[in-house]
Amino acid sequence: MEKIEKLLDNGEFARALAGLKKVKPGAGRGRWLLLKGEALRGLGLFGEALKEYASARGAARGDEELALEARLSEARCFRALGDEDGALAAAKSALALAKKLGIYAAEAELEWALALRLVGRLAEAARLLEKLYKAYKKSGDLAGAAFSLWALGGLYRLQGRYAEGIAAFEGSLAAAGKDKDEAAAGYALFGLGGILRVAGFMGRALDCYVRARRLFGRTDDAFAKAYAECGTANVLRQLGRLEEAYAGYTRAHKLYSGLSDWADLGFVEWGMGEIKKKNGDFSAALKNYRKAAELFKGRSEPRGEALTLLSLANLYYLMGQTAKAEAQHAAAMRHIRAHGLHTHLETFT
Repeated sequence: MEKIEKLLDNGEFARALAGLKKVKPGAGRGRWLLLKGEALRGLGLFGEALKEYASARGAARGDEELALEARLSEARCFRALGDEDGALAAAKSALALAKKLGIYAAEAELEWALALRLVGRLAEAARLLEKLYKAYKKSGDLAGAAFSLWALGGLYRLQGRYAEGIAAFEGSLAAAGKDKDEAAAGYALFGLGGILRVAGFMGRALDCYVRARRLFGRTDDAFAKAYAECGTANVLRQLGRLEEAYAGYTRAHKLYSGLSDWADLGFVEWGMGEIKKKNGDFSAALKNYRKAAELFKGRSEPRGEALTLLSLANLYYLMGQTAKAEAQHAAAMRHIRAHGLHTHLETFT
């Protein structure tokens, strides 16, 4: 089992999963199930991982530390899938158990903060993440500092605080570099590339995605590979390199579909729609936008929903359906204001 844990620490998720199949769990079945979940989560198979974590909790038999570890990982999976109720419930349970046992307190607080961010309670999430970052920085915990800064960067982006968000992602990248954690560095680059893109710094954004794509290209992280394809395609689309962008979206579509990551697949459908709209293929663009809307629905992606509503309004206007376009735009603005977003003000999207 120690060998399996080492493989997981090194990001060798496929080898870890293969190794687990050769091990008879015996009395350590709960730990075996947890490690299987971690391998599946590392491969981006969040739905399958959740089943293993639930089984691990069932097999824990009074081992509350194991149950806590499973709850933390469940919160991470639910968050990745955009499941608000699941993320909140798992994070709340983990936080209560962490306080009871006096272990994994910071990890549980982080997951609670990220669950709050997921459901749009941004001010609460920001206060908690900023507190955690200060604690990590004071203790010299580079991994904790990198993760909390990454989380803050995404939150600041949602609030339209681009300068602060860029600084947070750059800080996360620096901390990950000092910690020699390539995965953390890769996700910091994703965050930095995304916020630089919507802020209009296309050259720097493309460089971030290229670097991240190189880092994850030699790993088992299919989710990160899909993210890299989609992010790079977004930049290429905005640079007017539409054929290259569409090819990237096609690769991302295949990867996200294999992972059953429907929320992120929604962004791919939206991006494809944007390209078709630019090429004057309005009927095809409409199909993409409608698919995106369905994929975003109920998956905690208010910004994705806002982008789709705005794009539909624009498309209807281009198609000469002015009244329908006005109604769609009004619906988009209601949605945006209800979620405290600034998506309608984003010039570079």
